Amino acid sequence: MAARVVLHVIDALNVGGAQELVLLLARHAPPGQRTVVCVLQPDLAMRERLAAAGAEVTALNRARPSILSPLRFLAYFLCGVRDVARLCRRLGAGAVHCHLGDAEIIGILAGRLAGVRTTLVTVHNPILFQKRRTGDPRNFLHRASLTILYRLAWRVVAVSRQTERVLQRELGLTPPRLVCIRNGVDVARLEAAVRSEALRRDCGAGPDDFLIINIGRLEDQKRQDVLLAAMAILSRECPRARLCIAGTGSLEHALARQAKELGVADRVRLLGERSDIPELLGAADMVAVASVWEGTSLSLMESMAAARPIVATDIPGNRELLDPGQALLVPAGDVRAMARAMAELAADPAMGRTLGQAAREKARRVFDIRIVAAAYQALWDKDARGDPPACAAG
Repeated sequence: MAARVVLHVIDALNVGGAQELVLLLARHAPPGQRTVVCVLQPDLAMRERLAAAGAEVTALNRARPSILSPLRFLAYFLCGVRDVARLCRRLGAGAVHCHLGDAEIIGILAGRLAGVRTTLVTVHNPILFQKRRTGDPRNFLHRASLTILYRLAWRVVAVSRQTERVLQRELGLTPPRLVCIRNGVDVARLEAAVRSEALRRDCGAGPDDFLIINIGRLEDQKRQDVLLAAMAILSRECPRARLCIAGTGSLEHALARQAKELGVADRVRLLGERSDIPELLGAADMVAVASVWEGTSLSLMESMAAARPIVATDIPGNRELLDPGQALLVPAGDVRAMARAMAELAADPAMGRTLGQAAREKARRVFDIRIVAAAYQALWDKDARGDPPACAAG
């Protein structure tokens, strides 16, 4: 029998991988199950999309204070725990599922205080700790708090084998408490997207141009600066190449300035936040991913499901998704290698189609959201005294 109410607790509803996972899980909830999303902070960008997927959104609307204001910082957490615990009791939540840093602390403690045994956390990336100088007391405090906190959760879900290994190595977590469920995407929706010349024109590409797309936050992790530098090289060999970057972030102005300085501003479009990712992928000729680290990249899985030819960085998170013969992999940060791989796909459409079809077959087998949702449903429905399901999605 499905859990009657699943309460997701999350830091904010900005566009991101954790938020997209919650959205897809809400969309594929079984009949009769109530999905409620409690968001701690004021960013509610995805609220309407969640409501359209059948989820109820409860917003606490608390700005996160700096740790340099310790009393306000402590009040933020304590009030959050109090309010989420009250919400659990009012809803009669059968499962509390926590996503991202503050929500992990607040949601796990609130779930335990409210007597919800099935309290879980999904760890969305393999970098658990910020880089700080050796001896910084925050290093010890953060490690100790996570060690205790994750042992208060009934299950800790890693979104990749790499993340699972980090949790084992750094925090000593082991099965059955530690479970691996990779993220998923709506394969059927991505397969249905068709090439739109109107959308290509909006992206600055004509019928004969080679349109490259990158999807991701405009932050250091995603290294879109590498793609711009590669475009400066590629444009000399392939004048019809065009690049679109879909996403928002702190580097937007810096990237626009870089494109101008490199002389490729007329070949590059920064699209901002988009809700039509399947359609953008349908319009693109290839996808480029320059990230220096990933947990389990939803945009990469979406690109696989859309059968797009892919050039991606050769990092553990990407290698975990892509088997040989499904993409071209290049060293992270290597501008010339990225440009060469882009040029290779632009010059050989048949190879691109072969790579894209192979990637789509894996997405169908492993990353379909229906498979992932069933694995989470099995966790939510399992009595907290029992054992979790086997590792899902490959």
